[in-house]
Amino acid sequence: MVKVQAGLLAGREAAAWTYATTGTAVIVTFLLTSSSARYMLAVLISASVVVAILVGVARNRPPSALPWYLFAAAMAPYAVADTIWGLYQVRGADVPFPGVADLLYLGSYVLFTAGLVTLARKHAGRLHWAGLLDAGIVTLGFATLAWTFIIAPYLRSRLAAWPMAVSIAYPVTDLVLLSLAAWLMFTTGTRTPSFLMCIGWLLVLLASDGLYYGTEATHGTALAENVSEVGWMVSSLLLGSAALHSSVARPPQLAETQERMPRRRLSILIALILMGPLIVLADIGGIRDQPMHVTVIVGMMAGLSLLLVLRIAFLAQYAQETATAASTRALALTASLQEQAELQKLLSHQATHDPLTGLANRALLNERLETALEQCSTTACAGLLMLDLDGFKDVNDTLGHSVGDELLVDIARRLTGKVREQDLVARLGGDEFALLVEGVDASTLHEYTTRILDSITAPFTLAHGHSVHVTTSIGVRRITRPITPAEALRDADTALYRAKTAGKNQAAFFESTQ
Repeated sequence: MVKVQAGLLAGREAAAWTYATTGTAVIVTFLLTSSSARYMLAVLISASVVVAILVGVARNRPPSALPWYLFAAAMAPYAVADTIWGLYQVRGADVPFPGVADLLYLGSYVLFTAGLVTLARKHAGRLHWAGLLDAGIVTLGFATLAWTFIIAPYLRSRLAAWPMAVSIAYPVTDLVLLSLAAWLMFTTGTRTPSFLMCIGWLLVLLASDGLYYGTEATHGTALAENVSEVGWMVSSLLLGSAALHSSVARPPQLAETQERMPRRRLSILIALILMGPLIVLADIGGIRDQPMHVTVIVGMMAGLSLLLVLRIAFLAQYAQETATAASTRALALTASLQEQAELQKLLSHQATHDPLTGLANRALLNERLETALEQCSTTACAGLLMLDLDGFKDVNDTLGHSVGDELLVDIARRLTGKVREQDLVARLGGDEFALLVEGVDASTLHEYTTRILDSITAPFTLAHGHSVHVTTSIGVRRITRPITPAEALRDADTALYRAKTAGKNQAAFFESTQ
């Protein structure tokens, strides 16, 4: 299936390149032939564009066929106009101006405009003010050139009203097409080959028009007419190739950030903005002695300045929005990191503490015990107390586990209240507790056991008015030399067993030679 699709795609690509190659051969023939009949070759190309567009739409099925149908409709009168113009050239006669051919050409430009507006709306979607402003700056910049080199010379000529109107209509329609081309360029991000060929068609068409009408306006006759003729044929060829290329089925992607101003675009816009002042400073065409033309140039400069100010406002707004978004993301990231740190702290606490009482668990006791035992000596000794509640099972059996849990929480509270801040109180499980104290002597350990026994003996008042009496047995291991945690726990547990068997509610010290 993939190979079939690849074959179809390659076939469509081949159609586009075959058409472009054949058209190029026709153009080369035009350049190499001196006969006046060669002007009919332009008819061959312009007429072929109509067929190429219809075939391309049928084969490639673009997302919107309407713009391409409008382009095909525009090329039909364009081809007829080329035929009229070419027949006059073959006969060696002057082409009537303005004549039917001019009306057909201008009608084609109107249809081109309609097609480009439709295409722009399909590609650009919603209105993008930043792209419109950039397109406006480009249009006004080239309008300054068109006024200086085409429109103003025509106005100074002795042409009658109707020929002058038709002469001026060409650069005006070109400016409309240029504005749409600029809008398309500035509002699209990823551009397909078909889209680029379509833009190339417009640019080559406008450049050819500008060369032809610019030299005709300033010199009274079109210079380098063959260059313009080749340009018109190349532009038509590009339009037909764009329709035949398979990428016409993929619309170009809309630019994500219209508000940005790439350096290359900024350079182009600045050059266009400076065009008016340079024309006045260079006094092109003696413009300083023509108040009306100076007024028009100044008006265009004012319009360019306004568009530039609005564009800068968009850039400032975009920069502010970007800064606000970055600040929001930074705050969110800070909050996330803080939350992560708190969660890490909570997880670390849960890994080393008993969930019911909040005391240290066996893992944390072993960790602290290992550190403390490594530092023990006869001058800096430590003590490990193992506690087991007497009568706790009866509380669970008679009052329930919830009351038993409440009792364990109260016992933990009493134990932490009877020791120093640096001492470690741990719950080992069930009703077993442990206490690690450092830097104490034997008498201090005896005081600890007495305080703990007295605190546990006092009655506990629990929820629902339950009064509970329990006691505890304590096994004490005084450490004055480095031993392993397992040895310390084992010895303390041995002392606890002795306290239990001796009658409970008392403390027993482990007897050893230290």
